[in-house]
Amino acid sequence: MDRRVGRSLGWMMLAVGVCVASPHAAQARLSEGENPPAPTPPANQSALANAAAPADGGTLLVTISGNRQFCVRMNEMSFSREALKPREQRSGPLITTMGYKYQISMSQQGKSGVVKLLESPTFRTAYMEKIKKPPEYPQPRLPTEKEIKKAGPKRYTTGERLHWMPKDTCTTLQQEYTFPLPEGRYDIYLGFDLLVLNGMWSPLQSDFVTNVLIEKGKVSRVQGTVDYSKGVRTVKLEASRSGDSAGGR
Repeated sequence: MDRRVGRSLGWMMLAVGVCVASPHAAQARLSEGENPPAPTPPANQSALANAAAPADGGTLLVTISGNRQFCVRMNEMSFSREALKPREQRSGPLITTMGYKYQISMSQQGKSGVVKLLESPTFRTAYMEKIKKPPEYPQPRLPTEKEIKKAGPKRYTTGERLHWMPKDTCTTLQQEYTFPLPEGRYDIYLGFDLLVLNGMWSPLQSDFVTNVLIEKGKVSRVQGTVDYSKGVRTVKLEASRSGDSAGGR
């Protein structure tokens, strides 16, 4: 297997794949009552970020250019409304994006495992609200057989309705992130993951660079681009050294 393809598959395994359950079971698992969730705080760097470099190591500097905005749409998974929505709710917009988050991670060559250097909080973009049933008044008489046939079969719904929160659909990354690392060669990953209807995470957009050299007492730079302009998202990482290689999906 080509080395770059192998590393790409390794990074893809970092994010948990989506397994779409039935729409009714999925919506029930995401119910959060009648009130929207509290707004999430701005993303902060992990304890590793901005700390002093170890005595036997150097510093990784990840700079972000572009407008540094990342935005999501209501239906990132591109499901059809007929597959996911009860008939009574198909007139409204289809919402499959429940939230998103991003991370910067690394894998040291020669060692197993992936370490998250930074992970944002979850930015929630939708919530479930229970539908209040209209009051049922006592009927003065039982319906006739003709009236029952005219009414047709009873339709069942989930009893919940999705609400979109547009204020949290975009987030802005910092201009730079610094991480102290021991000497060695590393693969660096920047990825955005999507929270979908069944409560699981699915990789949305990412990029990575390989063979980034961290040397004692030195700063190694990785240039990132995160941009959202005219409906087009860009997520890109580039190594600043000529000996480093880059790859993405």
